[in-house]
Amino acid sequence: MRIRSTQASYNADFKIAHPSFMASSVWAPILTLAVVLGSLVLSCVAPLSALAVALAATLGLRASLSVMSMVWLVNQAIGFTLFHFPPTANTIGRGLASGVAALLIVLVSRAIMRGALHWSGWLRLCVALVAAIAVYEVALFSAALILGGRDMFALPIVLQVALINAAWLLAIVVLNEIVAALCKPWLGRMPMAVRSPGFD
Repeated sequence: MRIRSTQASYNADFKIAHPSFMASSVWAPILTLAVVLGSLVLSCVAPLSALAVALAATLGLRASLSVMSMVWLVNQAIGFTLFHFPPTANTIGRGLASGVAALLIVLVSRAIMRGALHWSGWLRLCVALVAAIAVYEVALFSAALILGGRDMFALPIVLQVALINAAWLLAIVVLNEIVAALCKPWLGRMPMAVRSPGFD
């Protein structure tokens, strides 16, 4: 009898502390759609660093890499169709470089999130965002040494990119809180970016 009671208590605590599968399954497409639509509004400027941090904070590794790949692919499609990116070797090379860099910063953000569980939620997010932006910019600059376009890495431009990603991350956190509040009665606990890590 005591064993059953202990097991029931554990199951209840687990449901409170961990996101439900259904809630995670709903949050992933909502986040994807929000970033893709935002990218479209901002003329194909996708906040991949902010997305990497949000994914690392709320979803597992496989889901994070899948969502990032989807956002990158849709972003490239929008660029070549709606914004008429020239189909040159350089443009394609830069697109591929951004895709590799995007997956890399998911791994970096996840490593920071998992290694800083004792930090506050906001501190984790901020440190992960700074690291993601730094790694992403260094990766793209390395590609620019071969493909050209080093002028795009002037300090004012990099700072603008950082501010855009910071604003996006804040917006994603707000969206996360709203979705969690609206969906909890039907879907269970939503993965939370700030309150507790939602990754597995």
